[in-house]
Amino acid sequence: MLPSDQKLENGMTISYQDESKKLAGDRWLVRLRCRLLIPLSEWMTSAVAGEDPESAFCRHKLGERLGHELVRERNFIDQDERHRVLEQLASDLEHDLLAYLAKDAFVRQLFATRLTELKDDFRRSAWPGPAPAEEDDPPGPADFSACFR
Repeated sequence: MLPSDQKLENGMTISYQDESKKLAGDRWLVRLRCRLLIPLSEWMTSAVAGEDPESAFCRHKLGERLGHELVRERNFIDQDERHRVLEQLASDLEHDLLAYLAKDAFVRQLFATRLTELKDDFRRSAWPGPAPAEEDDPPGPADFSACFR
């Protein structure tokens, strides 16, 4: 049985999803997806509050929540062991990560990383393309015939 959704002190909501699937015969790929949703706080929205296009891009991509996913999986698990392995994956996630995820330092680092990624995406998408050809260039392909004499 998967743990129910949890809400941590820092406002983060954690939900679990079983994405297991049958591989072959009685063997399974056991996959557990853990979704983390964090509502944007005042300090996050103020970080992208500018009127410049980069800030608008980041606000649009972030939306109202900061999300993150963790995936744990085990391959080629016997059908009879599938539920036990799934419960063990969920237990390990709760035991190992819950205390870390509840800290404000995690949220701050996740936001900083996501903001850096979004700014990089903006810079890549904002590239204006190749420079237009100068007007004194003759139309058509360049003449390279001198290279082959």
